[in-house]
Amino acid sequence: MNLEPSDRKKLLALPFYMAKRRELPEPKRGQKEYHIFNELYGQNWYDDLGLKKDPETKITEFDFENYFSPELLAKVDTDSQDFKNFVRMLNLTTYTKYE
Repeated sequence: MNLEPSDRKKLLALPFYMAKRRELPEPKRGQKEYHIFNELYGQNWYDDLGLKKDPETKITEFDFENYFSPELLAKVDTDSQDFKNFVRMLNLTTYTKYE
């Protein structure tokens, strides 16, 4: 089989390129990776297996009335840019169960 030098180099490098691009299998029960995941995240690897959409909602600038009491909102200017930035930061810093 006559190969050009560049083709020969590509074929010789193929296993190394494929090793970099492979997807590792998911951890199974009893493996150390499975145990480490449970320790780090406090939940099972398979908890969100069938989850298509996160059922929990986060605070946004359009529905902040559902998260704050009306007495508190009466004292605050909800149209100000500072309040909107505050709500955006709350959205960024709070996490749902699956985030």
